[in-house]
Amino acid sequence: MSFADNMRILSNINCGLASLVSYGEMRSNGVSPYYATMGLFGNMANGITRNEIAYQMQRHGNPIGNTINMYAGYGNPVSNTIGTLGMMSACNPWMFFNCYPCMNYSFTFPMGGFNYCC
Repeated sequence: MSFADNMRILSNINCGLASLVSYGEMRSNGVSPYYATMGLFGNMANGITRNEIAYQMQRHGNPIGNTINMYAGYGNPVSNTIGTLGMMSACNPWMFFNCYPCMNYSFTFPMGGFNYCC
């Protein structure tokens, strides 16, 4: 098994365990079983999707997806938001093919805090 395969398996286990902990917390706080179960499945779907994106990135030599998942965590709406936004910013073409303002000199696009490639 490759490193990417091992990271995907371990990250999916981590995602499942964190989602189950979040489910238990919701149930102990009085959330109905329906909403808690939907939260469980939503958290797991988000985490597994992020893990698959990170797996594809790792297979092609880019470990940033695993790093984002490691720092964002799993199992709650805040982690899902941070991880998804991190993956969206890491999977754009500017990350791999330089950034747009560097290639097109007639138009500059303000990139805020993500202007690390120019």
